[in-house]
Amino acid sequence: MVLRAVLILFILLNSAYAQMFQSVPEANATLIQSGKEKYACPNCGMHLVKFYKTSHTHENHQYCSIHCLYESTQGVIPQDAKVVDTITLELIDVKKAYYVVGSKVRGTMSRTSSYAFGNEKDALLFVSDNGGKIMNFEAAFAVAAEDFPNDFGKKATLSTVVPVAKIEVPKDAKCPICGMFVAKYPQWVALYDGEKKFYFDGVKDMMKYAYARKLSSDKLYVSDYYKLLKLEASKAFYVIGSNVYGPMGSELIPFATQEEAQNFARDHNGQKVIAFDEITEALVKSL
Repeated sequence: MVLRAVLILFILLNSAYAQMFQSVPEANATLIQSGKEKYACPNCGMHLVKFYKTSHTHENHQYCSIHCLYESTQGVIPQDAKVVDTITLELIDVKKAYYVVGSKVRGTMSRTSSYAFGNEKDALLFVSDNGGKIMNFEAAFAVAAEDFPNDFGKKATLSTVVPVAKIEVPKDAKCPICGMFVAKYPQWVALYDGEKKFYFDGVKDMMKYAYARKLSSDKLYVSDYYKLLKLEASKAFYVIGSNVYGPMGSELIPFATQEEAQNFARDHNGQKVIAFDEITEALVKSL
């Protein structure tokens, strides 16, 4: 028992192979898809190994999260789904899984995290370390349903969209950081407009890419959150720490003016409004 507890803590807290809790070495991942789409969530395009611990399978497809499973089934509870056991990394029947929902460990594609365990004792140990509530699959699916309309913030409406230039994204463009299909989330689109264009599902991933490659800021563009207006990244104002999440969780949310950013921060509990030159690599890593 003691040895098992030590093993669990080691897996949870000391993953030497990945920067994110959800990630595992590819050799430890069971992937049921084949061909060129073997590694991609069919709903959002994200890399399944990188987000393996939250992945679910259903009808020969493998999804990065319960969020994408919910979207792909249009809210109908699947009868033959499986989920990854957070500890053993094996696929288990969702009906036999103990889900820990709402822990402090970040989830995938949702503000409310969800991790599954095949053993109730493992789930209880996870809760003791990270908080959250243990529930069955149907209850966890219901939480995903409640979160779904709000996971990526307010959708742009006809009243907020104006006929101005926006970043046009190819339908099949994927974020080079996480692998997500970028065109699905227009208000989060960011762009590196260099010799070759790269599209991102948020400012956070764009900045990770820019820091890693020491890119010039004059080729970086972001989308105004409400108007979808294409903005020079260096001239935009950003809200951090709000209760609105992007496809990859906490984000730097861009606006054309400081006043618009401040209004958004007031309405959505934003911690701070910053200019582009106040963004640091350490800040990006902390999000």
